[in-house]
Amino acid sequence: MCVNICKIRLLLFFLFLQTSSVYSQTQKEEKTIFQTIVGEKLETSIILMPLGFHTKTPDIFGVWYTGYNYKGFEISLFQNSYRDVTFGFSHKRVWRITDKFFANYGIGILYGYDGRLQNVEGIPLRDSFLFNGKINPVMALEIDYKISKNISIHSSLTPLVIIYGLRYKL
Repeated sequence: MCVNICKIRLLLFFLFLQTSSVYSQTQKEEKTIFQTIVGEKLETSIILMPLGFHTKTPDIFGVWYTGYNYKGFEISLFQNSYRDVTFGFSHKRVWRITDKFFANYGIGILYGYDGRLQNVEGIPLRDSFLFNGKINPVMALEIDYKISKNISIHSSLTPLVIIYGLRYKL
């Protein structure tokens, strides 16, 4: 009798473990509409995008964008169109479209344009205080296509520039 009760308890215990495991996996997959819109944290990674071009002129230039992203927060260094070194800090989120295709968006600040962006046509709000100082805002939309477990082809679009290269997931 005791053996049967022990077997039943053990069976119920394992059934409970299995049910709680399935329940916790289901909980992780369900997202609110807000969570879906905001996206997920971007994976920790290193980004190297050596080339870029302006959307209004057919030029290709060396931008040498180098960035380190830690859980969505990215620091970056690149050569801007004026051939000056520019530093950036941004927060990025990701929308997973498929297992290999992702869209990222980010918002942040740049240091290195020295107010020259206020004279560039095509920059939204260029006539405002946002672009006449040493620190300027930036928004970007990025496309990421995974070609292996850790490497993706990566491209970033800002109002007037598209840059491209690779992202390596750490």
